[in-house]
Amino acid sequence: MVQVTYSFNNREYFQMEDSILNQLAESAKHLLFALLEPLEDIMASENGKICINLDQHPKIELEGFTNDIKLQIELTLRGDA
Repeated sequence: MVQVTYSFNNREYFQMEDSILNQLAESAKHLLFALLEPLEDIMASENGKICINLDQHPKIELEGFTNDIKLQIELTLRGDA
């Protein structure tokens, strides 16, 4: 199972408390799922976590994935796959 969380001001959320931030975070989550849809079958057996960091320098952090899957996700997110 892949889990998606958000990080803002060094706190982790499953849902943002502010409605505008929550809308942005949910939009980012939907876009992320659409981007990673081709990897859905191989990600189904993973127990990883994708953290969308919404701080001043936004980034996506991957935790708990095998190295091969992590590399494929990173390549897909960069548009290299």
